[in-house]
Amino acid sequence: MHGQRPASAFEQYRPQASPIDLRQLRYVIAAAEHRSFRRAGAYLNIHPSAISKRIHDLETRLGAILFVRGPSGVEVTPEGREFLNRAQPALEALQAATDTIVKGESRALRIGVSCAISPRFLYALLDLLKTRYPMIREKLFDGESADHLASIRSRRLDVAIVPGQNASPSIRLTRVWSESLSMILPTGHPLEACQAVDFPTLSRWHVLIGQNEPTEEIINAISLGAKNAVCHPSLERSTLGRVALLSQVALGRCLGLCGEATTAISFPGVIFRPIANLPYPVVFSALSQPDNNRLALRRFLEIARTLEPARR
Repeated sequence: MHGQRPASAFEQYRPQASPIDLRQLRYVIAAAEHRSFRRAGAYLNIHPSAISKRIHDLETRLGAILFVRGPSGVEVTPEGREFLNRAQPALEALQAATDTIVKGESRALRIGVSCAISPRFLYALLDLLKTRYPMIREKLFDGESADHLASIRSRRLDVAIVPGQNASPSIRLTRVWSESLSMILPTGHPLEACQAVDFPTLSRWHVLIGQNEPTEEIINAISLGAKNAVCHPSLERSTLGRVALLSQVALGRCLGLCGEATTAISFPGVIFRPIANLPYPVVFSALSQPDNNRLALRRFLEIARTLEPARR
């Protein structure tokens, strides 16, 4: 029919079998470049007979002869040249895509953390990551939740662990663990004899929450836990840092309320007593970009989600 482009010699042959093996493409390209199965085999460190067999299998699958064999080497046929013109750019594009992904995955996983995170959970997370996936390198960045959120948006961080379960709709939020709360007491305090402090007991005292604590999350957890209580705890936001608040408690000037990051500290003159029957513990979440598909990030989140199965 007039107006139709005649089919090329190569287009007359259509593959009828399974998809082509990428190794076959590499063998064809090497054989064409070196004009010899023997020299191609030496270049690829593969026995020439293996290259010859793979190319023969490909020719059978295509129904076309790609090379003319001769005593001194091989010559590419017209069908072989057309096949190379199409296959080589595709293979180069695939290699470039692979190199890009490998380069991205080789970069350290950038993790935002804060002083409010329990060292127990953070150590367990990083230790499991190293044990299960030793090729993944991580780099930690300390900072506040708002700064980490901005860094996630600008892609300066891959993931950030922050207190709470609130984030922008454009940010992926993954709950990872929850932490208990404790009352900070000076040694010799009447509550030292208690194994834990319940809500009625807590409500009889005025307590400070230091600026290094997840303050809003602590207040919400205590308020929700005491919503049916007759008396509500007296909580005060403090501008004191962790060490300054512990010093004031040790001197008997105030009492405090804290998360697990503070209870990990051994401080003279101070004891910690957990809050009993806390129905709404402080939740920590991992923030990341929804389109960040790095394998290292997926492995990190998989491990993080397994750290407290009993509380889910």
